[in-house]
Amino acid sequence: MKGFFKKYLGFIYPSKTSADKADADITHGERDQLHPLTTTRPAEEPYVFKSAVEEEEGYEAFARYLSLRIIRKVDLETFPEDAFYVREMLDDTKTILVLDYPSSIEHVLRTNAADWKISEEELFDRALKNIQETYHRVVIPYEGHPNAGMLTLSGEDAFKTSAVLYLEEYPALQGTHGALVALPDKDTFLCKPIEDDLSLEVGMEFLVHFTDETYYKSEHPISRQIYWYINGEFTVIPYSIGIERMNYVLPFDLEDRLF
Repeated sequence: MKGFFKKYLGFIYPSKTSADKADADITHGERDQLHPLTTTRPAEEPYVFKSAVEEEEGYEAFARYLSLRIIRKVDLETFPEDAFYVREMLDDTKTILVLDYPSSIEHVLRTNAADWKISEEELFDRALKNIQETYHRVVIPYEGHPNAGMLTLSGEDAFKTSAVLYLEEYPALQGTHGALVALPDKDTFLCKPIEDDLSLEVGMEFLVHFTDETYYKSEHPISRQIYWYINGEFTVIPYSIGIERMNYVLPFDLEDRLF
């Protein structure tokens, strides 16, 4: 399972455990016959949290590291979702509770956190607060395509796309009629403020092709959707790319505001 998260979610793990060593001793043929989540190997042990502060135990030792990460929805489809703390806070994605250590990122398993006696709501609230306090971002132009007028947030860390969970804190990313938002992969977070029908057209012309291409080329894709954000709510803007042209369908509320 740890291999799955490292490959598909970009998680980095600390030094090898005894379980990792046991994995290394298995041949490729034997490995192919093992279920990624359950195995009958006697040497396998349940994963146990290893705190960055060795002498501390319990919830408070981990609370400071709780964080939230946006991942692609399909990445969890073959896994028992109830094993993790997961919510669908943005269409086509999952928001998963993780531990953001200084040198690694690890997913939080419900079995490991059971002894904390902390509600899921409290865990997510604490994780969101941690992100906001840890990563101090500013709104900056997206340098990759300056002519498109796209904006993004500072930082090269793995949690920049998680800012979509508290977008209201960045009013500069929003125009009179909200903003277009895209997060095609874990390293890309784009916003286009909507002031009028022209800014919408320019934004969609760029984002449709850029989002689709980035999503399919990335090793760590998140979503190929384009969202309209306003007043704390996200609405998907469906689009298609044909041989000669691309098409999109605006939400009725956005059409009413612009036309």
